[in-house]
Amino acid sequence: MRQAQIYLRRHWPNLQAAALGLAIGLTLFLGVRALSPHRGEACTRLGQVSEEWEIGLPTQPLMCVATLDGDLRYDHMILPPPKKHAQ
Repeated sequence: MRQAQIYLRRHWPNLQAAALGLAIGLTLFLGVRALSPHRGEACTRLGQVSEEWEIGLPTQPLMCVATLDGDLRYDHMILPPPKKHAQ
């Protein structure tokens, strides 16, 4: 235990930057996840369109829909295929 304390005191200035980087990255990840709506979460206005944000993934459109129980929840939108241009 004593050797671990000595090691940390000696190398702490070098470890501070790495620890700070991990803390900032974790905060950013959790912040983005907390602020964007996700599938299954409650919503307030039927037909409201929003985007689901995930770090490292493309955004996905969500729409506020009514469930069979009468609750309003976000669910993935089913988008029509893109139209092909006739020549």
